[in-house]
Formats: sequence, C-alpha cells, structure tokens
Amino acid sequence: MKNKNRAIIIICGPTAIGKTDISVKLAKNRGEIISADSMQVYRFMDIGTAKPDKSLLKQVKHHLIDVIDPDEEFSAYRFKSEAEKIIDNLYSEKKMPFIVGGTGLYIRALVYGMSEAPGKNKRIRDRLMGLLENKGVNYLYQRLYKIDPVYADKISSSDRVRILRALEVYEISGVPFSRYNQLHKKEPRYNLLWIGLNMDREKLYMNINRRTEKMFENGFVDETKKLLKMGFSKEIISRRGIGYIDVIKYLDKEITLEEAIANVQKKTRNYAKRQMTWFRKEKLVKWMSAENFEEIKSEVEYWIKNINFN
Repeated sequence: MKNKNRAIIIICGPTAIGKTDISVKLAKNRGEIISADSMQVYRFMDIGTAKPDKSLLKQVKHHLIDVIDPDEEFSAYRFKSEAEKIIDNLYSEKKMPFIVGGTGLYIRALVYGMSEAPGKNKRIRDRLMGLLENKGVNYLYQRLYKIDPVYADKISSSDRVRILRALEVYEISGVPFSRYNQLHKKEPRYNLLWIGLNMDREKLYMNINRRTEKMFENGFVDETKKLLKMGFSKEIISRRGIGYIDVIKYLDKEITLEEAIANVQKKTRNYAKRQMTWFRKEKLVKWMSAENFEEIKSEVEYWIKNINFN
C-alpha cells in the first residue's frame, strides 16, 4: 500500500477545545500543520470560522487554510487528495505532517480513503439545469430526497450546487451520493498516532461561550458586512460557518445582538456534541486531556522517535 509507511499525527476534538494552540506547540521545529477544517478553507472568513491568528500561523506553516472563495465548493475527496500531496512533500523534506481539525469526515477520508464520485456529465447537467429553471430548486430537492434521504438531510433544501451534483452522480452511477462518503477501507492507509482531545463538558461549554463573545468583540459583524459588500449572497455566507446566519439576521433587524450571540453559542455547543459523537466512534483514537499538554507532548515525542522519513 502506497501510504502505509507514511507516518502522520492527527489531533482532533470538538471546537474550542484548544486544538490550534496545542498543535502549534507540538509541530514547532518538528513539522507542519494540515488543517482538517471544512470552514477554514474559505478566504475572507476569518473570525466566523475561528482561524488561527497571525502569530500562530507565523510559528508553524499551515496548509489548506484560505484556499478558495466562499462561493466555491470543497469536498472530503478534495481534502484527501490535497492532503496526500502535502504529506508526500513534507516527507521529502523530512518533516512530520500534523493533521489538525474537527471535521471528522475529512480526517476519515484521509485515514481510510474513499471512492471518487464520477466526473461531470454535460448532457445530464444541462437537463437538470433545465428542470431547475422550469420547476425550481424545491422540485429537485424533493427528487433527491426520494433517492438519497441520507444526503438530502445533510444539506439545505435551497443548496442548488450540492443538489445538482448529487442528482448528477446518481444518474451517472445509479449510486446515491451519500454512499461515496461511506465507501471507506477498513484498514488505515497510514502509520498514525491519532490523538483525540477531551475536556470536562461544562468547561468546554464555557470556552465556547467566551470564544463566541470574543468573536463579536473582534469584528464578526463587520466581517459579515464586508462579505455582503463583496457580493457574496446571504445563502452562501450562511453555509460557511455556524454563526453567519445569525449575524445576518441581526443586520436585517430580525433579532437583537444579544440574541445573535446566544444563538451562536447554543449552535456551537450543539456542534461540539456532534463532533464528539463522531470521533467517539473511531477506535483508533487515543483520548487525552486537552489540559495536560506535557502528557500529550510526551506521547508525541515517544511515538515520533522511531519514524523513518525515507
């Protein structure tokens, strides 16, 4: 297997647990970081996606942050493909790849692999576009729901790009789009140390609440205004991070600023719960306290000692 002798270190866990700070300390003078965060790939969306600040980015090189515009799409398969190339390049430089983030699907795609969905078919796409124009997006969404309710439940009923792509893939292959996310190999494709960070739930929720307040203090509202002025639609912006839709509602005077902050805090806490549920299913994860850096550092140093970069 091509990647089996490649060693990688994965740092995962829920949002606001401290993955960024811990990984920068671990990777400094040892390697570089590959971000496994589905929102931090988008340019111009810094505060709302909780990107590492400039001081941290200067300490360790980060990959797959700020790679596409908000109106572009990024998939688990693309993450896997890009991350594989970066890992190969880092190995040629004898640097350790640190995969850091909370998007479980991206990490799973890299570790176990996934089947590639078929390419675009112009004839099918043109026909679907005709249906979209004549019957509307809800018609196509209902059609998708009948053939692939699993994927339909994961996306917005107004997400034209993903609806069209899922219908196109099904018509080409006869396989529901959701299946392409499930076709993973059972064995890991890398030699890996996979660390999951945990923390007392109440303390994590306090971190989330404080970080959300700080996001608003640091200009979350202004960032959203800027994105709107740049011409990105409310629909696009609201799909690129948990809090943007609530900031937009505040700007539209539908809710107060206090309500927007409370909504973002609640949604982020719920997201953290979903992340933990996802990662708890991974048998390869070694769970460690996010508050015990020395123990984490010792584990990484012991494991990395015998890595051969040839």
